[in-house]
Amino acid sequence: MTKATLQPVNLPQANAKLCRWRQQHADLATRQALYRGRVLEWVVESMKFENEPVTMARLQELLANQKTTRPAA
Repeated sequence: MTKATLQPVNLPQANAKLCRWRQQHADLATRQALYRGRVLEWVVESMKFENEPVTMARLQELLANQKTTRPAA
């Protein structure tokens, strides 16, 4: 098995990419929406790592059920 070697980073290019991302996600609501969109993916990966795989569809179903059965605050 060959070991992957690190490639040098083009700092100006990486900085430009980061600046573009910051401009596109300047407000808090945009960043929160981006985060919420990724949380389920992270949960699926974490559960797979813990050897308790769950599908994205199952998580979405559980969330939908939770929203409909949650008592009013």
